[in-house]
Amino acid sequence: MMASPKRTYDEILDLHGIKVPLYADVVTPKIERQMRVGHYEAGESRAARAFVRAGDRVLELGGGLGVISSVVGRIEGVEKVLSIEANPQLIEVIRETQRLNGVDRCEVRHGVIDSHDRDSVAFYVRPDFWASSMTPDAPVSGAQSGAVDAERPGHHETVSVPGLSLDRLVQEFRPSVLIADIEGGELDLFESSALNGVRTIIIELHPGVYGTAGQERILSTLRGLGFVIDADHLKGSVWVLHRQAVPALSPPGHRGAAPRIAIVTCMKNEGPFLLEWLAYHRAIGVTDFVIFTNDCTDGTDRMLDRLDAAGVVTHLPNPATLVGSTYFQPVALKYACQLPQVRRADYVMCIDVDEFVTIRAGAGRFSDLLQAAGPFHALSMSELNFTSSATWGFEDCWLTERFRDHETPTPGHWQARRGVKTIVHGIENIRAIQVHRPYLTPGTEADFVWLDGSGRAFDRSFTFYDPQNGVDRRGRYDLVCLNHYALRSVESYLLKLDRGDAVSPRNVVDGTYFRKRSIGGAALGWIDPMVPAARREWSVLMQDDVLAGLHDAAVAAHKARLSHIAERPEIAGIAAWIRETYFAAR
Repeated sequence: MMASPKRTYDEILDLHGIKVPLYADVVTPKIERQMRVGHYEAGESRAARAFVRAGDRVLELGGGLGVISSVVGRIEGVEKVLSIEANPQLIEVIRETQRLNGVDRCEVRHGVIDSHDRDSVAFYVRPDFWASSMTPDAPVSGAQSGAVDAERPGHHETVSVPGLSLDRLVQEFRPSVLIADIEGGELDLFESSALNGVRTIIIELHPGVYGTAGQERILSTLRGLGFVIDADHLKGSVWVLHRQAVPALSPPGHRGAAPRIAIVTCMKNEGPFLLEWLAYHRAIGVTDFVIFTNDCTDGTDRMLDRLDAAGVVTHLPNPATLVGSTYFQPVALKYACQLPQVRRADYVMCIDVDEFVTIRAGAGRFSDLLQAAGPFHALSMSELNFTSSATWGFEDCWLTERFRDHETPTPGHWQARRGVKTIVHGIENIRAIQVHRPYLTPGTEADFVWLDGSGRAFDRSFTFYDPQNGVDRRGRYDLVCLNHYALRSVESYLLKLDRGDAVSPRNVVDGTYFRKRSIGGAALGWIDPMVPAARREWSVLMQDDVLAGLHDAAVAAHKARLSHIAERPEIAGIAAWIRETYFAAR
């Protein structure tokens, strides 16, 4: 065992299962508060326990109080830990922490990590040791406290510290895991190192020091070295990256003259609108429909059972109900990716029953879109919101014919951002389908071809670094847009309030929803050329007398439900607000 330091400490704290000596001359009150509430190095501790395994050799850059090296040193089977710390007053603290925890596989070295070995590097010591750095005056991230300070507090001492080459340390120590928390010193650290043999990096980033551009620069450098971000372990400022073989993407080119196109969606009480939506998408070339339902009271589920028996759709109960979850759409999408109807499809998309894929290329069919857009792995369609077209009463009509008024496709800045839905070319090319956009397989981002509704490539800010569910839609409708009939009539909107959201009952559809989707003024009719073909498909479906009867029953159920909810205070209140705001002058 290591000998105890000459200095004494006042108390031993238990932090993440590690005994930590509390030295009054090292641990300031600010740091002590973070330790007592369990925030100090919590993210690094969780990540280390999750990803360090037997046989690993761990190189820690920035030893701090010795908490992380002790966590790692106590993991069964870990071969050795090498901890590098620049602050001279922390060296004996680290060793005492390791001694208290019975860790004897750790080595501590005094020095700063540099691009090459140097005899002397200036290191600026500050009262809060986590603010000490190689920079005399610079912004600092208050990652430990959850705040960002305007300036790094002034240093009270400058010490000379050995500069240790990262590449030489990697060659000498042969780490399989690298853990780094060096308060901004990581910005240039990896640009001259190959990190040979390193499997996993656990790193705290400090955008408060170098900005988001600096953070992206670090991540880009590590991606260039073959590391991919573990998207399931993004815990605040602590990032985990793994070096692994990047799976090869299948080519973005279109496969065959008659591709299979699948829609996956969830429905609840959509009976009156189901057949128009189904007929339309069959008319533009969609071949497979996988539809999940839960808690239907209007017969939507019975209609889908009938269509399933006829081979038109695949109808399944929402698996979320089987596991007691209320996240209906996310659970269903995850399950859908295991179904053969989805896995064999060339193209997969998730759209709702009030959304219509409106193709402006060629004759308006899916094949025309593929030809016009060219090869892609994903294509995100921007929505175009349709208003209620001053229609109050619910009636059995076609949405595409009755509701014509919509927002302008060429808005100003304040109305430019709208949601997207994404067509994915082969689900083997992604990690998971989500409602608006797929999650990419880490490491494939550079080669993933992702287009917008005008066939233009998105930049990396959309596709990877800052995942977004919507974009500035200006100029993105040239080939395809997503007609979104979110309101339909006012009475249909009130029924939507009564039913609740299809994604999760926690999502609230309220008056704000109506207001934001009541901005009209345009009626371009982009969908019109395909409506006659959709009508023909609808006529074929309606030849089934049982299905036609179920459709009529669903319409009747909606009318009956409207009578039932009309006097409920929350429904009556929103109805009165809509009438006064949008219909009073008519």
